[in-house]
Amino acid sequence: MAEARLFGKAVAQTWDRSHPRLTLRAAWPGHDGPLPVIEGTVVRLVVEKLPSGGLNRPV
Repeated sequence: MAEARLFGKAVAQTWDRSHPRLTLRAAWPGHDGPLPVIEGTVVRLVVEKLPSGGLNRPV
């Protein structure tokens, strides 16, 4: 947790080595052999307020 002047309290969560479950129906319809594993990191950021006064949702 951190304190930001414009956003108030900010909390970040991360999940590393996450990967989607690929299917042959999506972007891999003509692929032969096993599907690749594409690893990445998912980051969720929640802030207390927005400077614009807009709707505050996690991103």
